[in-house]
Amino acid sequence: MSGDLEGGNGGKMAVRLPSGIITPTVTPLRDGDLDGEGIAELLEFLRRTGVVAAFPAGSLGLFHLLSLSEHKRLISEFASRLPSGMALLPGVHRGNLEDTVDVARHARDVGAAAVVAVPPFYYELGQEEIADYYVELASAADIPVIIYNIPQMARNRIDPETAASVLSRTPMLAGVKDSSRDLAALQGYVSALPGIPVYEGQDDLLLAARALGAHGGVCGTSNFVDLPQRVWSAGADDAPALQGRLSRLMRLLSRYEFPSAYYYLFQAIVMGRRNPTGYMPRPMRPLDGRSAEALLLDFRSIVPG
Repeated sequence: MSGDLEGGNGGKMAVRLPSGIITPTVTPLRDGDLDGEGIAELLEFLRRTGVVAAFPAGSLGLFHLLSLSEHKRLISEFASRLPSGMALLPGVHRGNLEDTVDVARHARDVGAAAVVAVPPFYYELGQEEIADYYVELASAADIPVIIYNIPQMARNRIDPETAASVLSRTPMLAGVKDSSRDLAALQGYVSALPGIPVYEGQDDLLLAARALGAHGGVCGTSNFVDLPQRVWSAGADDAPALQGRLSRLMRLLSRYEFPSAYYYLFQAIVMGRRNPTGYMPRPMRPLDGRSAEALLLDFRSIVPG
């Protein structure tokens, strides 16, 4: 995953990203501080279950609650513990281009294969402005960039034609993560970007995305269960039932304020901590004891231990 290929314009061409399941990782915390042991255990769990890449500092990683220094430290911690053969694809999105470039350069320097970035958020922008942003980011940071389409959170959608425009202006477009829940948009990316990996960002749409030509899935449940990997690799006879179980799990998680259930299940399943403390960053609150026990019981009805 390290090493650039020469592109047709005399510049660098983005690395080829792996096919399969990418984990948008939780940010492991203990008593409110970054948990190095938790990061190591999480990466070992991902290695054992066949995840192809780790994506820290995404939506599930609560990047928006990290200071600039914490954001960089998180990426460094993942880079220093990354298992051999697993790609590092950190989120670098910040509130302005200068800081985003700063984090992206840091990720490049610690060995990331590519970086993931949402478009500028809060205010609505035009598609040409969004395309300019990605071209400037890739050029200034000098690392392949993965476009992250999540309009329900970023407030700015990225049309497939816009992604194609970015690709026509820079060879550093490495891929697209589409979390819009719009399968027509995902199919549009696949059609508009031949040869560029497109990943589905919603676990319950993973099998449908596979049928539409997606390169893989960015699945939050892979922080604590191997169901996404099993769906992705299953044959036609087994995949629908596995997707049904994964969709049931997603419905269970949706009963809780995002992303507290994901954080608790990582602590309980991967770390073996039934009563963890300080595992949610301020101002977010962890699950109360009763809710945590109910969640774990319901989880075990879907994924027996």
